[in-house]
Amino acid sequence: MKTATLLGTLVFVSVCAVSIEVCGPGWRADLPRYTNGDELVRPESYREWIFLSSGLHLGGSDSASEGAFENVFVIPSAYHQFMASGSWPDKTVFVEEKRTSLSHGSISKADHFQTDLIGINVQVKDVARFAEKWAFFSFGFSQKTAKANPKATCWQCHDDHGATESTYVQYYPTLKTVAQKFGTYQPAQGSPY
Repeated sequence: MKTATLLGTLVFVSVCAVSIEVCGPGWRADLPRYTNGDELVRPESYREWIFLSSGLHLGGSDSASEGAFENVFVIPSAYHQFMASGSWPDKTVFVEEKRTSLSHGSISKADHFQTDLIGINVQVKDVARFAEKWAFFSFGFSQKTAKANPKATCWQCHDDHGATESTYVQYYPTLKTVAQKFGTYQPAQGSPY
């Protein structure tokens, strides 16, 4: 029995040591990672994060996404801090997953449902790296790294219309009331909802 316990402990310590050597001390899979060329590495485990909301994009500035579903996820540590303070901590990462939609399936004749992945958009709060604190990245279907989008594309719209810290909290019903409670919600930014 003692031999099995000792062997299990040695295996656990070995795995941890390898993880730290490969990823660095304190590394977490949900924090933003960058290449040496300053590109963001596409988050891969985002479907294990906190799901905030899903919406059907009906047009607007991005006509290529018209009719696409947009599923939004945030890293768990940032979500929990937001729930406790109404503010997003440094290194917050959001992923907006875009999927095509159909309205006619085997039993569905009028409802819309999600289908294939189109790509993902990522919003990162990294105070030391970005002058505006937040930056936005767009990844194609199989793209693994991306440079920050120009400020005029995503950042400006989020800064102009985001209800809380350049984020669209007004569209996440479970977070809107939290931001209102802590006084970090800006209704003028979030109009009309």
